[in-house]
Amino acid sequence: MKNLDPMARGGVRRYLDTVTPIEYKPDIGEVNLLDVSFTGLCDLYGSDKGTIKHRYTEVYERILDELVASRRLPRQQCPLSVAEVGIACGASLRALANYLPAATVVGYDIRSECATLCADLRNVKVVIGDPQLMAPPEKLFDIFIDDASHISEQIVRTFENCWDWIAPGGFYVIEDLRCTYNPGYTEQFRQHFDPMAVNDRQRILEMMDIIMRLVDARNSVCEFRYHPQMLVIRKFSEA
Repeated sequence: MKNLDPMARGGVRRYLDTVTPIEYKPDIGEVNLLDVSFTGLCDLYGSDKGTIKHRYTEVYERILDELVASRRLPRQQCPLSVAEVGIACGASLRALANYLPAATVVGYDIRSECATLCADLRNVKVVIGDPQLMAPPEKLFDIFIDDASHISEQIVRTFENCWDWIAPGGFYVIEDLRCTYNPGYTEQFRQHFDPMAVNDRQRILEMMDIIMRLVDARNSVCEFRYHPQMLVIRKFSEA
């Protein structure tokens, strides 16, 4: 994978994380992408989920292994359904689509510029709009990733509307929780998106309490896993 790294600039690897979506399609030569790990694919396409920045893929690989094992199919044939909210430049959508070629991958974003991202991939669909305001999809998701605003109130509202979109045994993932108490991030978000956005450490605790109450109210049997900056909630069944 070292020779595949498309983001090398003077020995420094960079990830595609821009306000204006810019799609990157690296020249992979004769490499068989089915032989590349999910971490390697995220690094290849410039996603911040891999070793370039957050290392979230170490968690995602364990989640994906669990889901694939439950289907008793080879990974390449496993028809999982995956969603991501906040798709940036489409790098992680592209990585997911290549790692799970039989899966359906849906990306949600409010920016119309994202509509053409990953248009060359048959198993990727990009939906322009806010999932907070949408009706449930026809097919429930095995993995739902909130990598959108990282603003506490919006995280909670997305969870309130989209928890019911998760299939039994599926995972709801919230990334970058550190942003909710990072003044620098909040100020950047205000400049680009919402001048009234508010974040602080207390909102994380309030958010967790709200989520637990929502789960209790739905009588959902689930599991919480917390990793650095990353909350994973698994839905086992509905009572």
